[in-house]
Parts: sequence; C-alpha cells; structure tokens
Amino acid sequence: MTSKTIDNKLIPLAQRYSDALCEVAKSRNELDFVQSDLKTVCEALNSVSEFDNFLTHPVIPLSEKKDMVKAVFEGKINTDVLNLIFILLEKNKINLISAISYCFDESMDAAKNILKVGVVSAVEIDEDLKQRLKEKLENKLQKSVKFEFDINPDIIAGLVLKIQDKTIDGSMAAKLEGFKKALR
Repeated sequence: MTSKTIDNKLIPLAQRYSDALCEVAKSRNELDFVQSDLKTVCEALNSVSEFDNFLTHPVIPLSEKKDMVKAVFEGKINTDVLNLIFILLEKNKINLISAISYCFDESMDAAKNILKVGVVSAVEIDEDLKQRLKEKLENKLQKSVKFEFDINPDIIAGLVLKIQDKTIDGSMAAKLEGFKKALR
C-alpha cells in the first residue's frame, strides 16, 4: 500500500492504533503475522465493496457488523487484528484500517532499517538499472532500500527520487524548466 492511497489527515490517529497493535504484537513475537493479517483485511475491504459498504453503513447494527466480521475472519487472522476491527467498528472508525496498516508497515520498515524510496521515470526501468540504483542508494544512505516505482511520461527522461520528505528531481522536464527560467 502506498502513501498515495492514504488520507494524510488519518495518519496521526492511525499511528496511535498502529503503535498499540505493534506493542502487543511485539510482546507476543507476532509482528509478521499481524502485518500480514492487516494486509489481508485491507485487501478484503478493497476488493469486495459490498463488505466495506456493509461495515461502514450507519443503519446496520453493530452486532450484525461484528457477526459478519467473525464469519469472514475468525480463525483466519490474528486475534489482536480481529479485536482491532471490533474496536474500530465500535468507534465508527473502520475507515482507518488501511491507514493503520500503512503505519504498521512504516514502523516495521523503520525497525528493520528499511527506507522507502519513490522512483518516478518516464519509461519502465530495466532490472539492471534498478539493481545498480539500489546498490548506490544503500551505500549512500546506509539503509536497505525498498522501491516504489511509478511511470510518468511528462518527465521526458531521467528520474525523480522521493526519499522521506526530500525530492531529488533529475528529470529532463525539470532541467528544461530551469533553462527557461535562466533565459527570462
């Protein structure tokens, strides 16, 4: 799940739920299971719109929503994740589940010294270039790198790297814009 699909206004509250879930999962040595189960729940809600609509519908009683969640997930996902869903349903905050999963992923990456790097290119990047870019960034940043690739033909050529809150724009479009400004 990318940050593009998460409403940034939800992140602070989602982070609190994620942190609490992370502490419980860590104490039980279940971090990877919880991370996987959060993804499973998000995929279920994203792929079956009727299920998502059912859980978010304001008229459907909470007991029916909980029964549905039990029928779908009980015995298939971690109990702590199931309890989180129940809490979110009780507080009418089930819409936070994707943001919680995103925050949980971010926490897991930080714990494993992994840095997400967004890479925008005009065309698909071949595997050799991806590997060389990965090696250079890992050496420079002293962290493992996880890429999120995106294609945008408007950049013409080159790459745009997004590392945390920094953007390194090495695109031809940016260089052309710089030349235009210099000529004015």
